[in-house]
Amino acid sequence: DSLAEYDFRCTFFINGEVIRRYPDAVREIAESGHEVGSLFYTFFNMTDSRFQMDKEFIKSGLGRNEDDYFAATGKELSLFWHAPYYFVNSAIIEASREMNYVYIGRDVDSLDWVSRAAAYTTPDIYLPEAQLIERIMKEKKPGSIIPVLVGMPGAGRDDYLFNNLDILIDDLVKVGYRIVTVSTLVEHAR
Repeated sequence: DSLAEYDFRCTFFINGEVIRRYPDAVREIAESGHEVGSLFYTFFNMTDSRFQMDKEFIKSGLGRNEDDYFAATGKELSLFWHAPYYFVNSAIIEASREMNYVYIGRDVDSLDWVSRAAAYTTPDIYLPEAQLIERIMKEKKPGSIIPVLVGMPGAGRDDYLFNNLDILIDDLVKVGYRIVTVSTLVEHAR
């Protein structure tokens, strides 16, 4: 609603589980004119040494996400993607490039993914949403990509940044920023 209120378009990164569990929400995002990129098919640490992934696995995961998104929306995913947790290595990026994907990193970590459970082991990174917004406002710069989790971390939080997105957007707009899609950022970088 906050994005619609400002008539902003942004980029959502969606994985296969979200497409399967929430097809109506995914269709609504697609029909609202937002850009949608891939968050791979499944959500796990792709750099974990316990998993042996080759190029074909990466290509298959990206391809399956494309297929499921198209089946749910009738639209194509953009060729922007990021790995779960933003954890990648050169082999993962190279495999995605072979499918013409462009890997999108982040330069601001919103920390909205940190759950109450994680706060027990790393209490210094679990912040209430008001402090998350303050942190983002300090770290952002022109061209920043600011990920906002649209959903809830498995172990939950006391509050969710996406529920107060209007406050973050207001703060960004007040200091001269606009919310744009990743493709717009890429175009302006050229």
